[in-house]
Amino acid sequence: MSKAFNEELAAIKANAVAYLTAFNRADVAAVLATYADDGVLMAPGMPAAVGKDELAMVYPGVFATVGFDMTYEIKEVVQISADWAFVRSATEGTETNKATGVVMPAAYQELFLLCKSAAGAWQTARYCTSKIGPTV
Repeated sequence: MSKAFNEELAAIKANAVAYLTAFNRADVAAVLATYADDGVLMAPGMPAAVGKDELAMVYPGVFATVGFDMTYEIKEVVQISADWAFVRSATEGTETNKATGVVMPAAYQELFLLCKSAAGAWQTARYCTSKIGPTV
């Protein structure tokens, strides 16, 4: 593989890592920075949130309701064209219900579809996550 190709894969992976790290910190601004302007969030039990304005309304509500202490593993990074790529990841850890203080194990799988911006930065175009159950 060429150096340029490896650098692209590293940049693609870096976007997903930036999202997962910011999400775990409940950092709304950093989460939003990973998205394209027309990015879409598809999360369990919620309608799709489309565009940064909607995302900016959804994420604070998520973080006000649930605290996350998760670790992630990047499972796959694939560039499918000059301007499109995907990342598959898995997270597990605990979720804390902020209303009750109850801490529960949790595990998720995620799929990021990324597009390259006109400026050359990889951004999340679509992010889909599904809860696969409590960890044991």
